Amino acid sequence: MTKRITLRDIADDLGVTVSTASLALRGHPRISAETTQKVEQAARRMGYIYNRAAANLRQTRSNLIAVCLADLSNPMFNEFLVHIEDALNRHHRQVFLGIAREDAGLQRQFLKTALEQGVGGILLCPVHGTRADDLSGLMRSDGSGPVVPTVLFSRALEDVPLPQVVNDDLRAGRLAAECLIVRGHHHIVWVGGGQETSTARDRLAGCRAALADAGLPPPCVLHGPTSRRFGHEAVHAVREWPDPPSGMVCFSDLIAFGAITACHDLGLVPGRDLSIVGCDDMEEAGLSFPRLTTVAVDKGSIGRAASHSLLYPPSGGGVTCLPPRLILRETVGPVA
Repeated sequence: MTKRITLRDIADDLGVTVSTASLALRGHPRISAETTQKVEQAARRMGYIYNRAAANLRQTRSNLIAVCLADLSNPMFNEFLVHIEDALNRHHRQVFLGIAREDAGLQRQFLKTALEQGVGGILLCPVHGTRADDLSGLMRSDGSGPVVPTVLFSRALEDVPLPQVVNDDLRAGRLAAECLIVRGHHHIVWVGGGQETSTARDRLAGCRAALADAGLPPPCVLHGPTSRRFGHEAVHAVREWPDPPSGMVCFSDLIAFGAITACHDLGLVPGRDLSIVGCDDMEEAGLSFPRLTTVAVDKGSIGRAASHSLLYPPSGGGVTCLPPRLILRETVGPVA
């Protein structure tokens, strides 16, 4: 049987200590770049395989971080993942990824598996409809806190004693509506989002508050899935109304992209015949035709703040809301 190459073999080959070889392979700043390069080259040359399981036994906490996303059909979640992974990699943590597909059962199974694998922490964007009881398996039975450091991001949950990092969605909904109101739009429709997430509830509440403050009637509401198809169908539907709206606030950019396509199908010009505002500022928003006016969610700051709260847990829970900002582009104009 071929002998398994160990850190001792690498250390003896290079004339360094086992501790130096170990720190070099973990990218520790105490070890010079030159020594790190020599150790890495020797490890590859000799066929050394890092024994993560053994390392975890020597550590009090695993370097593996479980990240559970509610869905990936919305590219927004992928953008969050990129920033989270970058932040964790800077601290030499690796991501163990789960996609719950807005299914509470899949979410529950992934979290159970993550704990069984001995992960060092959990970053969770909860699926729609998640309640505090659904996360009871993450908490210690004596009420002293989570089994492992756990942080929620993007979607907030009430009565959950965990750190939470989210966008100020109440402000986002208000900004979207105000963008239309100041340009003379008084007949506004809200499209999408359902009501089973804090994101949807708060954005709609912000939209309603802005209209109320302006002395305008509440928006007409069309609830539906976060998809291009729903945005496309919504525009076709409202154009059949006796008094079609002049402005449309979309729960997300994804819905707004579908609305833009429907305008093209109907011979309408977004920003002239129907003003459309999205929310999220996905990368595609600045590349659509015409370019989409939207409320930008600071996905990078949310991802980094959630990762920091995981690695350096604050005492107790608490919700951190990061401010959004309006990005005015071409799909919003004055009332025709």
